[in-house]
Amino acid sequence: MLVNIEDNQNKDNNDYLNLESHFPRNNNVNTDFLGNNSENNVNTLSIRMNRINNNNNSNNINYYDNNNDTGIYSDLDTNTNNNYNYNIENNYYYHHTHYNDNIKRNKNDNNTLMNMDIIYNEEDPMLNEPKNKKSKRKFRAKNKKKKRIYWIDCLRVFSSFLVVFIHCNNLSLKPDIDYKTHNGRVFIIYCSLTRPCVLLFMMISGMFFLNPRKEITTKMIYTKYIPRLLKCYIFWSIYYTIFDRFIINYDQTEYTFNFDLIKDTFNKIIIDEESHLWYIDFTIGAYIVTPIYREVIKNRKIGWYLVGISTFFAHIIPTIHEFFLVAFDIDLQIIRTYIKHLNINTAGKYLAYYIFGYMIATHHFSKKKYIYYSYLVGILGAILSVIFRFMACYYYDANVHFLAKYYSFNVAMNAFGIFMFFKYSVRRSIRPLIKLKIFRDTLSKLSECSLGIYLIHMSVYHFLCRINFHSQTFDPLLWSPIYSLILYILCFYIVKYLREIPFFKIVT
Repeated sequence: MLVNIEDNQNKDNNDYLNLESHFPRNNNVNTDFLGNNSENNVNTLSIRMNRINNNNNSNNINYYDNNNDTGIYSDLDTNTNNNYNYNIENNYYYHHTHYNDNIKRNKNDNNTLMNMDIIYNEEDPMLNEPKNKKSKRKFRAKNKKKKRIYWIDCLRVFSSFLVVFIHCNNLSLKPDIDYKTHNGRVFIIYCSLTRPCVLLFMMISGMFFLNPRKEITTKMIYTKYIPRLLKCYIFWSIYYTIFDRFIINYDQTEYTFNFDLIKDTFNKIIIDEESHLWYIDFTIGAYIVTPIYREVIKNRKIGWYLVGISTFFAHIIPTIHEFFLVAFDIDLQIIRTYIKHLNINTAGKYLAYYIFGYMIATHHFSKKKYIYYSYLVGILGAILSVIFRFMACYYYDANVHFLAKYYSFNVAMNAFGIFMFFKYSVRRSIRPLIKLKIFRDTLSKLSECSLGIYLIHMSVYHFLCRINFHSQTFDPLLWSPIYSLILYILCFYIVKYLREIPFFKIVT
């Protein structure tokens, strides 16, 4: 889809600007939208333009692509030298052919930056939409054409691989490692760099579930989304506590059957602190508070306020405490204890990621330099995670995760940079590949299996460890990424074929 803005002097005394939403007639603006739009899709465009002072001679157009219930921004550069204050009065309808409408312009003396937010609505405004809420939902569901957002699929697949990668390099290794050895140092680096894995899943969930334009009612949360997660949690919790623990038994622990073992097994089915299924618990908690935050973040200032206080109390303060302890041997536990007594955390300490995912997905970065700054923030976060992790290991003289945990602020920086990289750079680079059906089908299938891969990969990993095939079979510097990829592909095919069975399609 191309956008062209050109002068049209054949109007009345108000002096109009003509916007054409298909093929350009001149070179004033000739830039592809970076969305997943095809020319056969029917969408409406609501355009808002606001004048912002700019010292450059050219205008900069930014747009907000809210297709498929998500907000995505990108920057478009123009070569025009016109300095106008644009005020759009009408909505624009986009179809295979274009429709022209009129935009009033007022000339100004200063150069301007044109901030253009284009929102893709999935309903055709030319049709008579019912006013009744129930009828409106049915109408929208019938007329809505769902589209995949492929950069999100890429991010989901990447996050799923990072989960596999981090568990091939974490503390539960066979054989055990010493952090001072070559293998130990390699694993610490890999584990620190892959730490944003689960956080990216949280951000993706927030991006979709907190979007006010996506119809999610409280009834849907308690009848559709939470029950599905509960089914996954119950099945896989029983599986890991009984089958994986006693049958696969990758660490070859000897168990004595007695009442204490039965009690311990029952407790682990309900909650296992060492299990990777904790993410399911968090997601259920996030879903419970979702209806509240969906209403709250309609006010973006309040949304950013939530991100700010959650980040400060749940991420910055703990990171500062651990850093001062490790770097200067100064214990600031009293501050963390006081904050804990404030009891202001909701849905766990990871709420900030859930809200942050939606806020940055719909945030407008007016200049490309801000996007590149976000990449630098991510790189800095990754470097700090490695450095801080080694500092903590040498301070405690053990292989520990302090200063490189999911709540660590440096890990949050890394996650932010990765999210932004996929939102802009990856999204732009895969546009030619999206035209290939094999790429779309493969990516969609990998994305659909991401939850199942997350749930099953630890059991496959334990089985491979049991037969002495693990990430230390060869030098982990090169072998660990290859081993993780093998494990990921193996889990994908297992989940792919399991999902052909109705029951496993529910729990994966």
